[in-house]
This record gives sequence, structure tokens and C-alpha cells, in this order.
Amino acid sequence: MASLTASLAALVFLVFAVHRLVITRGGRADPAQRDVAGFALCAGTAMLFNAPVVLDALDRLVPSPATELLVTYELKAAAATFLALVALALGPPGPGPAPVRRRRRIRAAFAVQAAALVLFLTAGVAEEGASAVAAPGRGWALAAYNVLFAGYICWCLYVLARALVRHTRRTPPGPLRMGLRLAALATATAVVWALWALDDAAANVAAGRQDMGEDLLSTTLGMVTAVLAAAGATATLWGDRVARPLRRLRARRAHKRLEPLWSALYAELPEIALDPGAARRSPGLRQAEFALYRRVIEIRDGSLALRPYQQPEALTWAREALKRARPAAAAAPEAVLEAAVIAAALENKRAGRPRGGTPDPSRRTPAARLETTEDEAAWLVRVTRAFTRSPVVGEVRDRTREQAAAAAGTAGHA
Repeated sequence: MASLTASLAALVFLVFAVHRLVITRGGRADPAQRDVAGFALCAGTAMLFNAPVVLDALDRLVPSPATELLVTYELKAAAATFLALVALALGPPGPGPAPVRRRRRIRAAFAVQAAALVLFLTAGVAEEGASAVAAPGRGWALAAYNVLFAGYICWCLYVLARALVRHTRRTPPGPLRMGLRLAALATATAVVWALWALDDAAANVAAGRQDMGEDLLSTTLGMVTAVLAAAGATATLWGDRVARPLRRLRARRAHKRLEPLWSALYAELPEIALDPGAARRSPGLRQAEFALYRRVIEIRDGSLALRPYQQPEALTWAREALKRARPAAAAAPEAVLEAAVIAAALENKRAGRPRGGTPDPSRRTPAARLETTEDEAAWLVRVTRAFTRSPVVGEVRDRTREQAAAAAGTAGHA
């Protein structure tokens, strides 16, 4: 099982590396993309060398099989170095020109590789069955070798994770942001994968030996890291295909949630329906986004048409009720105020009682934050929820109805 998992992880890494190299061929290719390909190539080759079936084959070809351990770790460290170079492209400008900082990281990587080689040679590693065994009394050198690689790989991953988080915050929602989040998740998994090698350090000190290949958990972590890394790096290719049906589902759900507010407006103002034939039908997935856009426009048209029936007292009543309300009832106060104004205006419209007083337009809607149709729809969903559930809106509705009834009674007596 470990052999199959390691082979699959290696295959994912290597196929991804070839894909990156193909799409970035040419002298003007982005260096960061080549670094990503370098990471995948080194990580995939390292995983391939760790597969037991490959180790068995190498035993017959390599004169000193213990060197497989050295080559595998060196490849993993090289993969981590490529990730640290990717972080330079993602992060903000640092001190000194980018080529200089890039050379510094490459020199640091060579220093780590050289130090690891010295520790490996000091340990005098030889093969004994399926294990690598240090020379008598040299287990500490083999342990230091493992700790050095784990520490260096974790540092590279930390540098990349920090750059990914910063870049994600600056990226608007979409496939690219999804890819950055998947890459950050792959980085977290890779940290666990790197730290898992520290269990070898304990065995190095205690018995001066460690297994040549990786266990099932280690290869599984490698497989998960490979899949997440490949998915994150190719999210711009497949992300929109996945995001589109999700957007449609969200749009249809928002369309349904706006139904109570829209129906209340449509009952008094049927002219707001841009398409009367489709007004009462639930849209299919393909039409959901357009139907939501149309419904948002219709609700806003209805609110504008109710302006002659709005009254400033509705806001005053709503604010007073919010002060008396429990915290749960006072949730989303801006949406409650918006819903209260609409509810009061509808009552006045039903009573045929124009008020002619439009509340202060700055009172409630966070217009500066409503940049897209999705933002507007999300805001109106909150207003709809308050319109149907808030006791504050219910109180304003009752007071408006009572006031209209009293005014009608006074007019009847007159």
C-alpha cells in the first residue's frame, strides 16, 4: 500500500511538473512558474525514490544503496528551495533587488545541502536489510542530518505560507483566490509531512538506524500535498467551471430568500415586475443569476415607488424599539431600519395614505459596501429576514397600521 501511495504521489507531482514546463516554455516565461515546476519535479522524483518497488530496483543498480537516502533528502530540500523562491514572487518587495535576494536564498540552500552532506558522511551510513544504519556511536550525526533537513524545509514552507496569506488578502474572490487558499492548505500539509521525519531522529539517537523508505502515513501526507498543490496551481484553469454552478446555486437560494419581500412589494406594486410571466416561477440553475439580478432591480424599484408613502416617524419608532429590544432582536440594525421603512410605507400604501416624507437616505443602507449584484442581494436578504422576522419591524408595522386606522376614523367622523 505504501508503495502504491508513494508511486501515485510521485505521478501527480511529475505530471504537474511537465504541465507547468509545457505552459511556461519560452524565454519570457514567468520565473515563479518555473520555480513551481522545479518544486514539483524534485518532490515527485523524491517520492519516486521512496517507493519500495523503486528501492528494490535500485538495490540492484546502485553500488551504495544508502546513498538513496541522501539523494531523496537532497531532492526534498531542493523542492523546498524552489518554494522559497516562489515566495519571493508572491511577497511584497523586500530590501535589495529581487535577483540579489534570489541569489541569497540559493546560496543558503547550497549551504544547507553541503552541511547535510558532511553530516551524512560523518554518520558513515550503510545499509542493513531495509534500514540505513549509522556507524557505531554516530547516530547523533544521522539524527542531526534529519533535523537539519526538517528544519530547513519547514522554514521554506513558512516563508511560502506567509507570502500566500498576504497575497490571498489582496486577491478578490475568484479562481485565483481559491488556488491560493488550496496552495496554503498544501503548505500546511507539507509542514506535517516534513515534521513526520523527526520520528526518525529519535530512532537515530536510540539505535543509530532508520527505515530506507517512508511509511504509509508519510506517503499519504505526500499524496495529499501533491493533490492540493496541483489543484491550487491549476485553479485558474478549472476553478471557474467549479465556481459557476456554485454561483448559480447561491443565486437561486438568494432568489428564493428574497421572495417574501418581493411578494409584499409586488402585491401593492405589480408594475415592478420586469417580466410578469417569469415573476412567479422559480428559475432554473442556468437562469438563476439573471433572475436574481432582475429581482434585486424589482425590489429597488418597489422601494423607490413607495417613497411618497414613507414617513420619517418609522425610523424614530424603529430606533426606539431597537433600544428596548434584546440583543438577538437587535441583530443587523441597519437591515432592521431598512425593513421598517419599507413595512411602514407598504401599510400607508394599502391605506391609500401618502405621507410625502422621505427618511434621510443616509440612515441605513451601507451603499459604499454594495459594489456588486451579489453584495446587493446579500444585503436585501438581510432586509428580507428582518422584514419577516424582526419584532421591531412588526412593532413599526402595527403602529403605522393603527395610525392609518385612526386617521381614517377621524376622516370618517369629519
